[in-house]
Amino acid sequence: MTERLPPGLTGDLDVLAFAEAELAAGRPAALISIVSLDGPFSRPLGAQLAVAGDKRFAGSISGGCLEQALTEEAQIAMKEGTNRTLRYGTGSPYLDVRLPCGGGIDLYVDVNVDRALLQRAIALGRARRSFSLLFDPATTRSSLRVEEQNEQAKPGEFVRRFDPKLRIVLAGRGWEIVAMSQLAQTADVELVVASQEPATLEFCRPYAHELIQLTVPKATPKLPLDSHTAVACLFHEHEWEGPLLLDALRSEAFYVGALGSRQTHRRRVEVLEALGATADEIARLKGPLGLFPSQDPRSLAVSALAEIVMVRTTSGGAVKRGAP
Repeated sequence: MTERLPPGLTGDLDVLAFAEAELAAGRPAALISIVSLDGPFSRPLGAQLAVAGDKRFAGSISGGCLEQALTEEAQIAMKEGTNRTLRYGTGSPYLDVRLPCGGGIDLYVDVNVDRALLQRAIALGRARRSFSLLFDPATTRSSLRVEEQNEQAKPGEFVRRFDPKLRIVLAGRGWEIVAMSQLAQTADVELVVASQEPATLEFCRPYAHELIQLTVPKATPKLPLDSHTAVACLFHEHEWEGPLLLDALRSEAFYVGALGSRQTHRRRVEVLEALGATADEIARLKGPLGLFPSQDPRSLAVSALAEIVMVRTTSGGAVKRGAP
């Protein structure tokens, strides 16, 4: 879990942490944000790149077609100490930088970021609290500020929303959980594994942030469930899943799914009804879980993780701009 990732695969919070670490070491750093898009592009509005004074970087602004140009521009901006907005693609003065997707993109280069502000943002993110970075791309000095509430943006101000990292709680035992744990690690997921089987917990130890030992079916432990958490029950002994699923369905978890055939799912619904689950609560349950049928642990892991990410991704964005 401490493995160093390629710069383009670092998480959103890691981009801020990279810039903060450079400033902490007494070195310059630039934070580059996509503030406007014309037409299709590979990265969303608000995507960020942090650049160091020696051209190292963290984050992803494009599929690789802009990073080199941006690191060069960041060096110039850091030497001058002046923030700026860059335009690439349609209407850009940089004729040698082409955008394969077409259209145009505007990026704000901030070389005057306050380290204490980054520290506050990182602390909020690591505490799984949502926050926003707000700034005015028209200024040559940093106007960056951090807000926890959904505060109305000032005229011309850009808002970059940060939500907690995707957390997945896997409950059950067997190779499906191990395969999904391995895959979740590559997807930059905060992983919690709950199992009644010590061997499953040990196999998952290298990938999980937290391991929870289940003791008896009716003694469901308190699981870390919030609105950015998905729950996947992968039990083969289904007497373990009823109370745990009921707790998950009554929580803020945005996804709750369970392993098994359609016949198994019908029996599962009957168990939940007997435990007092309402029709609305049962309607939240994905069963069988996954985007496509699977008959081996690895394909099930791909299917389940793909469904979780799809539900999370299509739930709506949180980047906006203030009224002009």
